[in-house]
Amino acid sequence: MMARWIRLGAIEAFDFRAAYSAFAAAQSSRARPILLWGQGDGEYLFALIAPKRIAPGRETRWVSWALAPAIATYRQFGLPAYLDGESICLHGQKVASATIASIGECAVVASAFLRRFPAKCIPTPSAEMEEAFRLRLEAQHGWQFDHSWPSEHEALKYAVA
Repeated sequence: MMARWIRLGAIEAFDFRAAYSAFAAAQSSRARPILLWGQGDGEYLFALIAPKRIAPGRETRWVSWALAPAIATYRQFGLPAYLDGESICLHGQKVASATIASIGECAVVASAFLRRFPAKCIPTPSAEMEEAFRLRLEAQHGWQFDHSWPSEHEALKYAVA
């Protein structure tokens, strides 16, 4: 299945929430999955937006379905990440929370990656993190991403939000 990868660039967390909400509201039940990617202050923000027909049937399963590739990405970089409820944890400490929402026809799970890994104390370039995460998402869900831009309809909803 083809999916869309949309980069929003530098964005504040509040604006990122508004963006993924607007994008999700603009999707039909037949839309392709979307991964929104943004660079926040000290973190890489992401939101997986998928029609509910693709997501697990129960909302309680959405977080593990959506965040398993993020956990695998951390592990690829040598960090023992794990999922604890709706949080991504490293070395017993929460490093990111997830937001789960049902918006229109879509399941939405948003979270973030650290820009600086605590074990290594070096920033991870966005391109490396983004590529690793994209590959993990493709492997986990069987999707193939193309880089995409908002459609006219999505851009209008996003601008209004």
